[in-house]
Amino acid sequence: MTVEHQIADLTTELIKIPTTHSRPEEIKRCADFIEDWLSRRDIEYSRYDNNGIPAITVLPRPQATEILLMAHFDVVDAQDESQFNPHIEDGRLYGRGAVDDKYAVALALLLFHNRLERIRQAGGDQSDMCFGLLVNGDEEIGGANGAKAVLKDIELDFCLALDGGSPEKIITKEKGVLQVRLTARGKGAHAARPWLGQNAFDSLVADYQALQQQFADRTSDHWHKTMVLSNCRVGDGSINIVPSEATATLDIRYTEHDDPDAILAAIETAAASEVMLLGKEPLFIGGASTYLDTLVACVPGVSVGFEHGASDARFLTARGIPGVVWGALGEMSQHAANEHVVIASLGAVYDRLDKFITAIEERS
Repeated sequence: MTVEHQIADLTTELIKIPTTHSRPEEIKRCADFIEDWLSRRDIEYSRYDNNGIPAITVLPRPQATEILLMAHFDVVDAQDESQFNPHIEDGRLYGRGAVDDKYAVALALLLFHNRLERIRQAGGDQSDMCFGLLVNGDEEIGGANGAKAVLKDIELDFCLALDGGSPEKIITKEKGVLQVRLTARGKGAHAARPWLGQNAFDSLVADYQALQQQFADRTSDHWHKTMVLSNCRVGDGSINIVPSEATATLDIRYTEHDDPDAILAAIETAAASEVMLLGKEPLFIGGASTYLDTLVACVPGVSVGFEHGASDARFLTARGIPGVVWGALGEMSQHAANEHVVIASLGAVYDRLDKFITAIEERS
């Protein structure tokens, strides 16, 4: 069996575990599955459980590794439960988490095991490995109890977050995130006599339209700050009233050319609504390194660029650790009803990572 099909088979088993945050017991069951997989191969690991979120590290030395591969096994909710019944069609593995990010967990586990077996056959052991793994269960809800918490305890020189990009594109920059709630207040009244009330939704709409002007920048590559109204709630669900309260949540992405505090201050100035900061996450800036140079040399024709999403890689930047975001081909299907990974790309990423690890070992 080819390595890409070994990865696909293990990914299939992981997809069958519906690791959404609405089912925390399944996230723990997936961590148990990974523990069992490692134990049956005599691979040493450590398990963390921070505030109910599991994470697993596989390292060559206690709390230390030269290179770290990072992935996550939690997923977003599925539009249909059939997404947890993976299937292969036209060279693609379909299912929730196929590309975001269970293939990466499977690929990292198999790469570590296969290289460790080579070392064992030569008389060595796990301490002779030059790379380790971190897989965690909360990337989709911010990563605070997974990657962010665990990375603080690991000494490393370079990290590959297998959670984005493609075999032909290595990501060294991702946008930061602001999440904001607007709450507009009005005066309730019976819907038959709207002149006696003040519709909070009208105020909310006016604020939203005013804020849109602050995000009017347009560039061909879209590397500028953006804002999306992602949720809206008006009143208490009653139909025959003038709503006295309306709320909206805004998802804002910013670049290194923006000051997130200044963005928030401008929103507070422009909006009549109450403004509450729900979340603030930094950018990922991978930086230059000899590791990046070596990786690029191992991937013929690869480009180095940016992406608009966010990942656990931002926690590397916060610690000053160089790294990249890279991975298999999902044809932009993350979080979609047709989420899938191109099976041939699994072998391509595996082979290039294997070549990269060999190059790092040879230069040491």
